[in-house]
Amino acid sequence: MEIQLLPWKIAEIYALPIRIEVFVQEQNVPLDIEQDQYDPIALHAVLFVSGKVGGTARLFQESPVSNIFCIGRVCVVQSLRGQGYGYKMMEALIAQAQKMGSVECQIHAQLTSQSFYRKLGFVASSETFMEAGIEHVMMRLAMSQ
Repeated sequence: MEIQLLPWKIAEIYALPIRIEVFVQEQNVPLDIEQDQYDPIALHAVLFVSGKVGGTARLFQESPVSNIFCIGRVCVVQSLRGQGYGYKMMEALIAQAQKMGSVECQIHAQLTSQSFYRKLGFVASSETFMEAGIEHVMMRLAMSQ
């Protein structure tokens, strides 16, 4: 297993097919909203397992002057789920955010994934809301300094 942190120009060829498989094909997220304005500014974690792409996630600053970072588009291909790979990608992004001076990480967590993020220390901080036709909740992780 290897996790590479890459800019979108390099990550896109690896990350986009996985995101389409998981979000568009499995979860019926409309293709036209799957990519957005954050991809070009984000740092993308790309998971490689036995030389094949197995997952991806992204990290970006809430704003250029903010020390709050956002994690999103976290996904692992179905055949590799439940083996800790998503957790490892999250740990890599949280560590990177901390290196970049983050005081907090936020994520729009699908309700079905809330317990996964809770294990990483995230705490729900909003009411349930709809995003791409899927119930989500905002979760936050205060960074230890």
